[in-house]
Amino acid sequence: MIIRAADTEAVGGRKPYPLGDTKVEVGHFVVRITTPEVPFGPHKHERPELWFIVQGEAEVTLDGQAHAATAGDLILIEPWVEHGLRAADRAEWLCLG
Repeated sequence: MIIRAADTEAVGGRKPYPLGDTKVEVGHFVVRITTPEVPFGPHKHERPELWFIVQGEAEVTLDGQAHAATAGDLILIEPWVEHGLRAADRAEWLCLG
């Protein structure tokens, strides 16, 4: 699921992203930079992850379906969902999982 920054209203100096019942135990926190030469290939695993696009634009693949993502978007990845990320130029993003 992608929560679009454009659909998330800032309130009182903060921008809350509705996560619903999603819970992510953080075992790693990674800042990634993806370029055409360094894509983040499709894979899957047993733990959920949160990806936050810091800068740029990317194509996020979730279970074989491509979705456009841009700075400020939050991607929620459920366990065993195949996921990957590509960028036509350069995308900087955070991975928590």
